Amino acid sequence: MPASWRKFLILLAIATMALSSGGGAAAVHAGTVHDAVWAYRAAHPGEPVPLIVQSAPTADGAALVRDAGGEVRGDLGIIHAVAASIPADRLEALAATRGVTWISLDGPVTSTGKRDGAADDSETDSAGPLSVYPQEIHAGGAWSDGDHGEGVAVAVVDTGIVRSKDFGDPSRVVATFAKNGSQGDGYGHGSHVAGLIGGDGTRSDGRYAGVAPGVNLVNVKVGDDTGAATISDVINGLEFVFVNKDRLNIRVVNLSLSADTPQSYTTDPLDAAVEFLTFRGILVVAAAGNAGAAADAVSYAPANDPFVLTVGAVDDRGTGAIADDTVPSWSGRGVTQDGFAKPDLSAPGRHLVSVLSPGSVLALQAPESVVGKRYMQLSGTSMAAGVTSGAAALVFNAHPGWTPGQAKSALVSGAAQLPLDASARIVQVDATNDQSSPYDATPTIKPNFLLLEAAGFADPASIRWGSIRWGSIRWGSIRWGSIRWGSIRWGSIRWGSVRWGTVRWGNVPD
Repeated sequence: MPASWRKFLILLAIATMALSSGGGAAAVHAGTVHDAVWAYRAAHPGEPVPLIVQSAPTADGAALVRDAGGEVRGDLGIIHAVAASIPADRLEALAATRGVTWISLDGPVTSTGKRDGAADDSETDSAGPLSVYPQEIHAGGAWSDGDHGEGVAVAVVDTGIVRSKDFGDPSRVVATFAKNGSQGDGYGHGSHVAGLIGGDGTRSDGRYAGVAPGVNLVNVKVGDDTGAATISDVINGLEFVFVNKDRLNIRVVNLSLSADTPQSYTTDPLDAAVEFLTFRGILVVAAAGNAGAAADAVSYAPANDPFVLTVGAVDDRGTGAIADDTVPSWSGRGVTQDGFAKPDLSAPGRHLVSVLSPGSVLALQAPESVVGKRYMQLSGTSMAAGVTSGAAALVFNAHPGWTPGQAKSALVSGAAQLPLDASARIVQVDATNDQSSPYDATPTIKPNFLLLEAAGFADPASIRWGSIRWGSIRWGSIRWGSIRWGSIRWGSIRWGSVRWGTVRWGNVPD
């Protein structure tokens, strides 16, 4: 565990003990404030605290923040919240404000990709590293049926997508959202993930094609060119996805990232946002993270949300068959704080070759992982999520009427158990597509409590969950026309030490 994270956990424990021993006004209002907010204030005395403030449907969250002495940095309409900062001495006042329902830390997010050493000799031939993950997940059957994902769009919420012939000519990157105006990928993570989803391998004569080489891609760049991003950045990107889902036919969103603060899915704002998309017809695919079997490995949004399809990694060992596949020690797995076993399934995620963003941070950090000047070899559950998002695109192209719940159910039930590890099941496109009418379990799970409040339910605790028809919910409290995208000051918080590359690339053991 990195020293910085150990320090944060110690501070969080201190803050929690202070609350439990009657730590003044903070103890009174602990029910509306996540513990990480108090821990941040204790660690940064005198500094403004970056927050996501959720409010009741009838309340004006921005006005509540300003009245308490805070500054509003952006509107997070899909969860009826605002991104804000508040002077440290005004936090109690905000927490006590009528209409404020939950306050979370607007903390950083971290990518779930990593450099995992050099590939074994068995994984290369004279032309370079092998790329067998499409064979592993049986994508070839869909390809032979003419299904390359055409007509379906996958939103890649990441650090950007570089311009590359592997994404088509004309480009299949059909839309871009960029928080800071730069549409490229100075960090390199997003391009690699996008290539696994929908690269066509043009610059490698097809050798390094992704899973759905005909799919459209939506570049949702939430990380800047150093890789830095916050929870509110991601939620704003997801709002863009929602606004454009029908126009672009976005059926899948890939989130190869993880919040840095653990929180129950019932109150986490990022979990609320991904559930909003789920209830509106978009399958959310999330990386399980690279914390292995640590006690809290799968306790971070969005991987901890029961509605999303959470993906772990397997090592395909370069063979194209699952008989020798193993689960890397770093692949996140376990039970969430709310009792859900994760990941839901696994996919190849070790030593995968995909599109390189030339001159990017990752390329400069790991020159030995660059393949033929146009590609790069990386590992991580980020990569496994990308492979699975490509598989989901093929599935939605074959079954356009399926709901996200049906697609998730079919992908999970169609996955094959690894012979060498009974705990892991690997995605199989052919077995998924062979299903006629999979069961949609979505309405049987209790959704994010605050998301229901944003939808206008006065008493979410009284709802009979199985009777809810999610498609009929009217999210009438969201005034989309009032959102001023250009007024959001994205750079007002500088997480100087936080980067997507906070994963320690070279020293995570197999």
